[in-house]
Amino acid sequence: MTIDRTYPIFTVRWLAVHGLAVPTVSFFWVNISNAVHPT
Repeated sequence: MTIDRTYPIFTVRWLAVHGLAVPTVSFFWVNISNAVHPT
């Protein structure tokens, strides 16, 4: 029972963290790329 209750919480938290982290990393990656190699 404990595993069934904590697993969905962990999954939602994992998705939320990566859902926020991926766009943030992409945003900084684009800015760094533009700073190093301006188009």
